[in-house]
Amino acid sequence: MATKRQRSQSEQPLPGGLIDEQAGGACQAIPAHIRQRYEEIVLDSRYQHFVRIPPRIVRCLDYFRIKFDRTTVGERLLAYYLFIGVVDETLDFGNLNIGKRVLNRFDAPVCGVDEQAAASTVELVTEALKRHITDENLGLISVRLAELYREVLSEQTATSIDAYIEHRKTIGARTADLSYLLIQDLLDGDAGSVRQLMSQVGKVGCLVDSAIDLSTDRRFGLLSFKPSAMDRIRLTACALREGARTLVQYPSLTGVFLAAVADNIRDPFRAGRRAAALITAEAKD
Repeated sequence: MATKRQRSQSEQPLPGGLIDEQAGGACQAIPAHIRQRYEEIVLDSRYQHFVRIPPRIVRCLDYFRIKFDRTTVGERLLAYYLFIGVVDETLDFGNLNIGKRVLNRFDAPVCGVDEQAAASTVELVTEALKRHITDENLGLISVRLAELYREVLSEQTATSIDAYIEHRKTIGARTADLSYLLIQDLLDGDAGSVRQLMSQVGKVGCLVDSAIDLSTDRRFGLLSFKPSAMDRIRLTACALREGARTLVQYPSLTGVFLAAVADNIRDPFRAGRRAAALITAEAKD
């Protein structure tokens, strides 16, 4: 079990980490004004829900008594979840082609941040994430991101709540598993159990997110079916069932899980999405 001191350390804010060296190779140096731009994104209130995920993962690593470099793990996870937050926001507003831009950036042989990339939030956080991936791991991460992107596209073709729920489970589990792959070379201990927990929590988080945002997603045109009242009940019940299963399996982490759910519900970006969705719906009418 993690000590009180370890828990305190893991809850501290994590550094931004826009590094000049790719984890496995050389990159172009980052100008100061671009570093500042990245730090502004890290502090942006729209992404704080994602920025607070890494400290919770660190708490789980402590729970399993995993030995790891706290600074490096923290920086990698922050770069990843900030990337997920920015891309998720873009997808939520209907820009599905953003996935192709991200994958093209990952496939580029040389990492570098030019003025054009710095002007794009998506490209900047993509470049920051790429700098935290080792050469040996870059190909695998790129393949898994492509798989995740295809699953996101498939989700939007779901024509029933059952199909939608399965897509959401897959997306949540794959998103979390990618974060594990990003840090696995830094972990010393029972990493298999950590990986299983991260995938399960990712699945639950994605279901909770969907239960909260189902109506908004419908107004944005992100669903291919019109959810009924029974569909909403089934989605909420599935989220509760999966969440309860996780709590029963890891009761000592109940506080961490409940804090994550509360953070998801309080996410201030939801208010902006709901307002935008309402405007979109009224425009269509």
